Amino acid sequence: MNERKKKSLTSWQIICLLIATFFMLVQVFSFGSSLGRFPLGSVLRFVPATAESATMILIMMVFGAVYSKQKVSIAEPFRFWLLAIVTLILYYVVFFFRLPGHFNMWRLWGVFFPLLTSTSVTLAGLVFSMLAQPYIYDLQHKISFKQNLLLLSLLTIVGFATSAGTMLFNYSIFGVYLILYFAWGMFLANINISSKVFKGAFLTGIFSFLVVLIGVPGFNGVYWYQLLSGRSLSLWNRGFLSNQTSPFMALMVISAFIIFRKVILSFSAKEMRYFIPVIIIMEAPISKSFMGSFRFTNSAGLNKFLIVMIMMLVCVLLGGVYRKYLFKWKPVRNTIQALNASKNLAEVVELTWEKSVAWCLENRVKLLTWAWFYILSFGSFLIESDNLRIQISTATDINAVIFLLGTKFFAIVLTTIFLDAMFSIFYFITTRYWTSTVLVTVIAIGWAIANKVKLNLRGEPIYPSELSEAANIKTLIPMVGQKLLIIVLVALLVIIALAVFLEIKFPVKKKGSWKRRGIWALVSLLLFLTPLRFNHDGGVIYHINRGFDNKQSFRNPERDIQVNGPVLNFFNYIDLQIMNEPKGYSKKSMQELASRYAKIAAQINKTRKNNLKDQTIVFNLSESFVDPHTFPTIKLDRSVPNPVKYIESLKNKATYGTMLSAGYGGGTANMEWESLTGLNMGLFRSTLTPYVQVVPRYKYYPTIGMNFDYKSAVHPFIGTYYSRIEDYKRFKFNKFVYDGSKYKIIDQKKLGKSTYNSDFTAYTNGLRQINERQGGQFINLITIQNHMPYNDWYPKNEYMGKFTGELFTNGAVKQQMATYIKGVQYTDKAVKQFITEINKIKKPITIVFYGDHYPSILSQSYTAKYPVEMHSTRYFIYSNKYAREHGSKAKLTSRTNFVNTSDFIAMMLEQTNSKVTPYQALLTKVHKELPALTINFEGDKGFELINQKGHQVDPKTLTKKQQDLLEDYEMVQYDMTTGDAYGLATAGFYK
Repeated sequence: MNERKKKSLTSWQIICLLIATFFMLVQVFSFGSSLGRFPLGSVLRFVPATAESATMILIMMVFGAVYSKQKVSIAEPFRFWLLAIVTLILYYVVFFFRLPGHFNMWRLWGVFFPLLTSTSVTLAGLVFSMLAQPYIYDLQHKISFKQNLLLLSLLTIVGFATSAGTMLFNYSIFGVYLILYFAWGMFLANINISSKVFKGAFLTGIFSFLVVLIGVPGFNGVYWYQLLSGRSLSLWNRGFLSNQTSPFMALMVISAFIIFRKVILSFSAKEMRYFIPVIIIMEAPISKSFMGSFRFTNSAGLNKFLIVMIMMLVCVLLGGVYRKYLFKWKPVRNTIQALNASKNLAEVVELTWEKSVAWCLENRVKLLTWAWFYILSFGSFLIESDNLRIQISTATDINAVIFLLGTKFFAIVLTTIFLDAMFSIFYFITTRYWTSTVLVTVIAIGWAIANKVKLNLRGEPIYPSELSEAANIKTLIPMVGQKLLIIVLVALLVIIALAVFLEIKFPVKKKGSWKRRGIWALVSLLLFLTPLRFNHDGGVIYHINRGFDNKQSFRNPERDIQVNGPVLNFFNYIDLQIMNEPKGYSKKSMQELASRYAKIAAQINKTRKNNLKDQTIVFNLSESFVDPHTFPTIKLDRSVPNPVKYIESLKNKATYGTMLSAGYGGGTANMEWESLTGLNMGLFRSTLTPYVQVVPRYKYYPTIGMNFDYKSAVHPFIGTYYSRIEDYKRFKFNKFVYDGSKYKIIDQKKLGKSTYNSDFTAYTNGLRQINERQGGQFINLITIQNHMPYNDWYPKNEYMGKFTGELFTNGAVKQQMATYIKGVQYTDKAVKQFITEINKIKKPITIVFYGDHYPSILSQSYTAKYPVEMHSTRYFIYSNKYAREHGSKAKLTSRTNFVNTSDFIAMMLEQTNSKVTPYQALLTKVHKELPALTINFEGDKGFELINQKGHQVDPKTLTKKQQDLLEDYEMVQYDMTTGDAYGLATAGFYK
């Protein structure tokens, strides 16, 4: 389109442009509810929505009129698209700086593809209209005035009739319909308007306005009457009169157009381009959030007015900058010249296709490499799925392919970026394309499979803190299985051979000098540093990472790795943020807290007679022990013996109940940490292993053992897992007896074909430690017998095939469950034997027995349906005969049904009638006055509260006193997990 030269705009034209800009921008805000408070509010509250529809129609007519003078070239819709792209880039950059938490790759995608992502329907309508303009121009000049009028009128009526006024102009495709109003503008710009037609148009406009103004609220009332009376049998648009397809809206806008036609036609294409940024800001999805985020005054109305005025100034400045610089930029100027030289749209499409194909061929190595890494990333996600299903909520799963491509597309892209960065580093080192590609492939798939194996075995992925455990080859091989290990080795040999073959037969050299490769390798190395900031809330990397849909809940490990993939999931755990700093945390506040609970401890101790250090206390973590009767849906055949007959009998003789576990199929060390410290996993921000990520931060770590002159640990298995050897030194344990330690494990017995030492072995060694000391002592006794895997260990297993339940129909699950139940029966017998022996000993002994977590037999996906059940294990606290004769209680009678592992210290102190320290007084109040505290079973951040009936409790229902108590507890935990350990420096707080 040739641009006519003209003088500067007149004052009237400038005023009209500013008024139009203000009117368009003010529509970002919704004033319907505000107008509803005025007289006639029931009518006025529909005016803003009506104005939006009218604005869209009027914009199309105005553009149609201005561009009606001659045919436009393909360059004009390109100008519109370019103006929109540049405006969106600038707008979104400012938006993300203003509200970084709103960064999202889908939004960024919309910046560069505004039509595909329906950023602005009006923009789409204008682009489509510009492409259609030459054909509309020819048609309108070919047919008569009357034919034009009848055709446009007929199309308007048919458009309304065929859609029943239900079109919602929220997708770009509806921009095709807006071509109709663009054509109306072209037609109205070229007809003669007599005074009679002008008056008729004015009256028609008034009539149409009244119909819309009264009809919209009227039909809204009819709609709600039908809905509330149950008579609404089908959906219909109650606002059809104000819909963009409404003939009354069209008549109203046509009338307004005719009234202002003279001033509209005074503008040129240059002025119309000014409105593209205005349209973008008016309709961009972020506009309401962005403009509503500013608070200049205490008046909401004044705030809105000021921000609209500021955005008006921005639009004017953008218009000047674009006009002066954008279209004079050489690449843009050359593109416009090429488009102007094109004969038609088909020629442009053909030329674009040819150049695109040529570019793809030239860059085919890069494109194919990226495509392969994306496929590789996608495959790694699928490997972690559960039979191509992903749990997306506590009760729903979905097809993995559909979910990942539709929802986690950019998480896969982010994984691809990291794989490509790995490739760049390898390629810089090796200068071999296929070698680098194969290395990345092996690492990506191998890592995904390794995570899946651990997921199946333990219900959790591989954590960064566990990489050191790879040194324990002897124990890893039995868990993984020799068969899988052989398959992996064979696969590696095949892959190596393939890499060599490809390098020889099909050598590939990527373009670029060694300096360029070096720069990319350096950038790639820097990229691998970004996970160190993934969890730093508020940082730029934090928001960019989450913008790629990499959002970790840190509560449901299986779901996290399924939706984030094995690579990103690992990165998410590299730099965990353990706890948020409590308000008011300081040395002084901790000292005040210690003083406050010292007084409470003094009150408690008035009724306590025993000193803890004179007792023998055994904390017995029984590996994966759960009462089989409590498994969801299970029913044991009456013909088989009760596998937990003795332990069940203790409910009448000892404190007995259900313990809430913070793990499923794994997390032994976490339960152990809770029991020894009295601290709680539910208060952490993320899933972590305190033994590995918290305890090593301190030279000395307080546990219940510090209240004894002698403390030890017994574990008839390898002692290196979870950094136990080093951590027990920090606990100041005097002895750690494990397989391979300088203290020999005696009476080693394995049951059937099992490779683990039995519970009989564990208790024999525990008894030896009890008898070695004359006075009081603390023993942390950890069994291993019922650890996974649950192969067919035991011959003549009477439980095989003797139970039913909807979760036990799979043959492998039934075999594993039968093995597990038999193992539990052996535990029951070993416990009976152990208690029989300690009842013979003439010193006070109390055993705290608890299962650490469910066995990894059932799929973790069932935890969504049975969250409390599958995080519940059995516990009991038993005091021997001598202890009961010397002040210990036989059993506690209140708040014992559902407890957390962290409650055991307080419960044990109460049962043994032992005096407490200030910290133990805090634990006592937490146990007595709060529901059982544990992790959030639904996989979200925060904790879960469970009452004595096993039901969830809303934290909002806690009293002020309970909330204050919880805050004290959180502060102490922060102090000893993330903080400066002020409590340790406060004399007498822990010990």
